[in-house]
Amino acid sequence: MKLGRSLPVVFLGPALIVLIILAAVPTLYAFNISLQNRTLSTPDADYVWFANYIALFGDARFLNALWVSLKWEVLTVSATMIVGIGLAIAMFEAATPRWRNVLTLLFIIPVLLPRVCAAFVWKFSFHPLYGAATWPVRAITGETPDILASPLGAMLAVAFVDVWQWGPVFAVIILKLMEALPPQPLEAARIDRCKRWEIHAFITLPMLKLPLISLVLVKAIESLRSFDLVYVMTRGGPGIATETLDMYAYSQGFIEAGKISYASGMAVVMLVLTVVMFTMIWKRLNR
Repeated sequence: MKLGRSLPVVFLGPALIVLIILAAVPTLYAFNISLQNRTLSTPDADYVWFANYIALFGDARFLNALWVSLKWEVLTVSATMIVGIGLAIAMFEAATPRWRNVLTLLFIIPVLLPRVCAAFVWKFSFHPLYGAATWPVRAITGETPDILASPLGAMLAVAFVDVWQWGPVFAVIILKLMEALPPQPLEAARIDRCKRWEIHAFITLPMLKLPLISLVLVKAIESLRSFDLVYVMTRGGPGIATETLDMYAYSQGFIEAGKISYASGMAVVMLVLTVVMFTMIWKRLNR
């Protein structure tokens, strides 16, 4: 093997081996536990094979958590991309280079905040009596709206906080991608008197198709890690209206029942569904 061809193996090989081990060992261990009947209260366990998986799909609460997770993914990913693209186009068209730098700094701040801190701040903001977000309604109508007490309001409020954190930073990324595009197609479109929305709809965004697909997948993966945000703001409530799969698995494994094997089965199902879904989305969008 020539030296030039062996360099990638030399430098990337050890890192890839470490990453594979870190990913494979916990996954195999979780799958092994999911085939048992292990609980927190008993140290011994027997293999029940696929009994936990059969029980999962007969569990109405698991199916609800699956449906909530799907709604959460669609809502947060689509809203984040819409906000990111909209803000990026607005900055690209209306802001000077100096103001772009200022806005870039401001837009990065929300994602730098620890998510738990942001969740506590926004939870207080949605307080029916003292919250700043509910103050206009109180001032106009005299009522005290409890947004987090209704299923729809709780879902939209938590999704709003997620988009508030990630939408602006996606706008910064998309803006930098737009600034890196060759200017000739845009100048030709302006000479032909194309409208601004036509330029971005038919020239700018199609040229950024692959980066935008990558951002969609990155946000979809990040939205799966929403346990801390949902837990702090709603604890999965009201009822189980905002209980996602990871929250239900945590509840079954450590809070309510201590069913470690049952929770591991949920984690394995979530992993399989995620891999299948992301593979299908990637192939679909890359046609």
